[in-house]
Amino acid sequence: MEIRHEDLVGTFEQKKKLVSQFTLFDDIFFSVVMQDKNTAEYVTRLCTGIPDLKLINSNIQQALRNLIGKSSTLDFIGEDSTGKVFNIEVQNVGDKAHFGPMRSRFHQSIIDASLVPKGEEDYDKLPEVYVIFITPFNPLKKYGREKVVYTSKTYIDGIEWNRKVHEIYLNAEVKDGSELSEMLQYFKTADPDDDRFGPLSKSVRKYKYVDEGVNNMCRAVEDYAEGIAKERERIAIEKTTEEAAKKTAEEIAQKSVRFVESLLKKGFPLEEALEMAEIDEGTYNSHRIA
Repeated sequence: MEIRHEDLVGTFEQKKKLVSQFTLFDDIFFSVVMQDKNTAEYVTRLCTGIPDLKLINSNIQQALRNLIGKSSTLDFIGEDSTGKVFNIEVQNVGDKAHFGPMRSRFHQSIIDASLVPKGEEDYDKLPEVYVIFITPFNPLKKYGREKVVYTSKTYIDGIEWNRKVHEIYLNAEVKDGSELSEMLQYFKTADPDDDRFGPLSKSVRKYKYVDEGVNNMCRAVEDYAEGIAKERERIAIEKTTEEAAKKTAEEIAQKSVRFVESLLKKGFPLEEALEMAEIDEGTYNSHRIA
């Protein structure tokens, strides 16, 4: 079924209501907001602690040659003036059960495979990479850790093995009063009337209040829904074994369910949310998180 923009979000007032419900932990909203270079630079500086960071490209998504399918899309990726690459991913509460170190490995592999020219064997040319995850939950709480920022490094027999990869985990559950912590709290509300966070606040206000911004945001929601539909078509065409098809179809079903649940939280009726995600109620009930 072809999804028209009007069918997806209805009247302008309905569009505005939909967008007003988004927070920066909704990857769709985060990705659109981060398309503004000043906003991306502001957020990346706070996340990395590099105050003089200068982004020369705030979204090099299209330059990643080996990304296949919507499921591999990165929330944000940028490059600074020294050639360092920054990937920022936002995770919502629904990702908590599946969140762990393999997420970082997956995103790093996408970046490395995409930025190394075909046939290139000089791996010293790989760029320095920052893989940053922002979560509403504390990923190390079960280990008794209570920090806003966690970092990971690779060691061999106690010696740091510098792979030029920085893994940074930030969470909005723990509060320490720092500017970074305050920004992470803002991620939970994305309040358009809160102007404490410079270009980030300005972008949020634009996409929640300004007519053009609201329409652009709703088009992004439509693109997301269409992307899921295209993935489903790709599965049917490209999968060569029943096992591989089953595994990938399961991943797409779970993603569709998360999309439905996101719309339900924003006040959409179940029937309408299921139609947008193009899944039936049986599939939704069998895959949703209890």
